[in-house]
Amino acid sequence: HHPDDPARIVIDMHAAHVWDASAVAALDAIAHKYERQGKTVEIIGLNAPSDAIHSALSGKLAAAN
Repeated sequence: HHPDDPARIVIDMHAAHVWDASAVAALDAIAHKYERQGKTVEIIGLNAPSDAIHSALSGKLAAAN
């Protein structure tokens, strides 16, 4: 992150697929880093299978802390 980053961060996943826990952990780690800086993070464009994996695992992985 950079001090000049905007207050609202959007991660666009339209062209990506979340395959496993490591991908969820990576997204969580990015989101948590920005949120600790007081920024809002929104992940958009997850396809249905990716959204299901992300919803099931997000916030539950030790690597994201």
